[in-house]
Amino acid sequence: MEAHIRWQATQRFLGASVLLAGCLKAIPALAQTSREWDRCAGKDSATLDQRINGSTSVIHSAGETPKNLALAFMGRGSAYMTKGDFDRAIQDYDQAIWLDPNNALAFNNRGFAYGSKGDFDRAIRDYDEAIRLSPNAAVFNNRGVAYATKGDYDRAIQDFDQAIGFDPNFAQGFLNRGIAKLGKGDSSGGSADIARAKLLDPGIGY
Repeated sequence: MEAHIRWQATQRFLGASVLLAGCLKAIPALAQTSREWDRCAGKDSATLDQRINGSTSVIHSAGETPKNLALAFMGRGSAYMTKGDFDRAIQDYDQAIWLDPNNALAFNNRGFAYGSKGDFDRAIRDYDEAIRLSPNAAVFNNRGVAYATKGDYDRAIQDFDQAIGFDPNFAQGFLNRGIAKLGKGDSSGGSADIARAKLLDPGIGY
């Protein structure tokens, strides 16, 4: 069964930039600092390298609170993740979690990075923590993808059920649950879920 190659994880690591942008008002109103935070948050169409450089400048600056530094590490980790540099992304998410141990998005993002490296057991542990801190459709979907890729379709389907419970219009959840059902030999149930996913998102790409 080749369905596992088509799992669609939710790339919530991009959400770190949104989070950063929403927190800019909390940053000290120094011109240079603000410019670096803007780059860190990906504002004004900043390139990935500009985001990395801006985040690094903030990290090396003095006077930031631990939570703000965690956001800077999140911003840099997100840029590294988008570039496919998962090891450096993990290092930055490690720092974000050390600075802000209740940062659910950092656990989700690090789990995504571990999953991208093929370390699904480690990814699941991070998703477990993200779910404990802030359960939502995306993180249940991501953990389901990790279980499904390991071939544990029953656990995966349970997580996709949870994801759909949080968001009944979550096309990725329906798609992934459908693929998992196909993996278990449930052709009618799998086809129905995939059809529902396409109805919700005609461009979902299955």
